[in-house]
Amino acid sequence: MAKKNKNKKKHPIVPKRKERMKQARGWLKPFIMAETRTNSDTIKGYREKFRVDVNTAIHELQELGYVFNDGYVKRAFRAEEIRIEQLHAKKSEKGNSLFNDCQDDRFAFIAGYTSGGAPYGTTWDELGCSPHDYEDELAEELAALEDELDEIETGVIFE
Repeated sequence: MAKKNKNKKKHPIVPKRKERMKQARGWLKPFIMAETRTNSDTIKGYREKFRVDVNTAIHELQELGYVFNDGYVKRAFRAEEIRIEQLHAKKSEKGNSLFNDCQDDRFAFIAGYTSGGAPYGTTWDELGCSPHDYEDELAEELAALEDELDEIETGVIFE
C-alpha cells in the first residue's frame, strides 16, 4: 500500500457567497484605506483569500463598494477571456500531439515503447495500406465541406 503524503496541503473550504460577502466587508477595509493598493492587488488578494475566479472577485468587490479605475473592469474581463482561450488551446494541442504521437510513417498505431525506446504496435503493412492512401479523398471531402460552409455563410443555400 502506498504511503500517504503528509505534506500535501488541503484546500480550505470555500465559503458560500453570503458568508463570503460578510467576511469580505472586514477584509476590504484596509484595501479601501490604503491608497497605494492597485486594482490588481485588490483582486489578487480577494481571489487568494476567498478562492474565487476573476469575474466573481470583480463583481463582488463592486457590490461591496470598491470602485475600479475607468476601463479596468473591461480590460480585466478581456484578459481573463484570453487566458481561458489560451488554456483551451493548450489542452487541445496536447490532445492533438498525443494522437500524432500514436502514428508515424511506419506504424498505423503505436501501442507503446520498449525499455530501449523502440516503438511497437500495428504497422501500416499489417493493415494492408499506407498512411498516404486516403490523402486525395480526404482533401476532396474537405474542399466540399468548405464550399458548403461558404454557401451557408453567404446565404446561397437558403435562396
